[in-house]
Amino acid sequence: MNGSELPSWLPIWWLESFGWTFALFFLAALTEMLFPPFPGDTIFFVGLIAAQAVGGSIVGALAATLLGGLSGFVILYWLGRSQGRRLFRKERSGLFALKSLERVEGWFRRWGGLVLLFGRFLSGVRSVVPISAGVSAYPIPGTLILGALSIVLWNGILAALALLLHENWSTVSHFWNTYSFIFWTAAVVFVLILIWRALRRRRVSGEGTSP
Repeated sequence: MNGSELPSWLPIWWLESFGWTFALFFLAALTEMLFPPFPGDTIFFVGLIAAQAVGGSIVGALAATLLGGLSGFVILYWLGRSQGRRLFRKERSGLFALKSLERVEGWFRRWGGLVLLFGRFLSGVRSVVPISAGVSAYPIPGTLILGALSIVLWNGILAALALLLHENWSTVSHFWNTYSFIFWTAAVVFVLILIWRALRRRRVSGEGTSP
């Protein structure tokens, strides 16, 4: 596969520059760690294949994804350490689900640092792992080392798959289109539900205060 075979919606000019490649993958990894529904892994996977096709910096992509993911990891750890269980005050309120915290805390009690090492592989609660480590005041050096290793292991697997599939763009493009369609459809539905609930609460509140 060469650059001319890539679809027009890919930011090829970003991938041909080390600086823009670094920025693209850094921001994708950071955003996905802080807001898990964001398809950061998909951007890394597809972007790495495209970068190979146009001679972009693979080293830059890997380094940026590690630093972006680790930055998000540190932010979440600090959030858990500074705010504690106040983030999970009630079952249906707060920034994160209480059940997720309790589940990860149980894993920490049983497996210890292995939870941090394989945190990136724990779909659905990967962002709760560094928060839980912060809440439990897990040592900072161990947290950073194991968190970084977890990101390297996960990205290494994705990079290996990208290397195997970079010649078969049709398969990757189909995967990207399907994933993106599902993600953006779910995101739109989620936003519409939030708007509907906000309007409904306002209407009920208005009816309750009216004479």
